[in-house]
Amino acid sequence: MEKAEPWTGGTDEEYETQHFGFGAQRFKLSVRQMVEQKIQSAYKEMESFLQQSVKITDEEKVALTEACNKLVRMHLERAGPSLENIDKEIESMMQVPHNVLLPEDELQLEEITDEEYSKLQDEVADLRRRLEQSTLMVTLLTAEKEELSSAAKVCEIAKKDMEVLDSLHKNLEESGNARKLLNEVQFLRASVPIKEDDEDNFFDDKVKDSECN
Repeated sequence: MEKAEPWTGGTDEEYETQHFGFGAQRFKLSVRQMVEQKIQSAYKEMESFLQQSVKITDEEKVALTEACNKLVRMHLERAGPSLENIDKEIESMMQVPHNVLLPEDELQLEEITDEEYSKLQDEVADLRRRLEQSTLMVTLLTAEKEELSSAAKVCEIAKKDMEVLDSLHKNLEESGNARKLLNEVQFLRASVPIKEDDEDNFFDDKVKDSECN
């Protein structure tokens, strides 16, 4: 049996698929595969039956298998002309005339003028421009959001620093709290190392002056 032509698709196949749900090419391939499988399975069943019902040697089993395979090839070859006739019947039965318009393609009957086509092109260009602007705006807003978030963190840190400075200034104005101020400074130094030695002398002098008073 000659092999069926491979599926190639095409406009006719697509149109037939829209109308019937499948095309002539696929249908012909399916029929040939079904016939080939039926012939092969029939001879395999015959071979299995003979091997089980008749006592034969291993050499005879090999010869039987070769004979069945030969019969399969011969049967498929002789079935070729009949399958070709079936292919022709399928093609004539499923061929959609070129003057037939399917409901899905009725919209193609509406012709578009050059002016309408130009207008559609302008609309597409405008939509593309708007999309690019929107993309750019989203990028800018994202960057601005990140910048504002960083600024908020800086403001929070500055606010805490101002609170510490206000507390130090208030304690400096109250001479009776010099010892308390020194304790707070030492606490701050434990958190943030101070490199300048003059600051220690300054606060020690303040404490001594307070004690003398």
